[in-house]
Amino acid sequence: MAKILIVDDERLILEMLSAFVRIMGHEPVDAISSRQARERLAQIQPDVMLLDIMLPDTNGIDLCRELRQEAATAELPIIIISAHAPPKIREAEEAGATAYLSKPVNLQSLRAALSNIGIPEAPRR
Repeated sequence: MAKILIVDDERLILEMLSAFVRIMGHEPVDAISSRQARERLAQIQPDVMLLDIMLPDTNGIDLCRELRQEAATAELPIIIISAHAPPKIREAEEAGATAYLSKPVNLQSLRAALSNIGIPEAPRR
């Protein structure tokens, strides 16, 4: 079971992504801002981060760039999520994102993105 940090300020999207993560047998940890994401990162070591671009404080691309500069998070897989797909993909890649998902995210696209970075669905008990 992987621990997945989900960072999105839209409550419905946060709840939906958390539900998808649980369906896949993993543990979701949520944050609604980059500040809160940093607090969570100080408390836990997630296996991957799902990071929205549009946040109320620092945008997700800037946060991704900052996390790549820190030893503790330099290798953390970060999947950028945004409704502003094509124009932001290159910017996300340049910031160090591991992958990119366009909103609306569905269960199948999340499964594929996680599987591509080595986090398969957890076996059911």
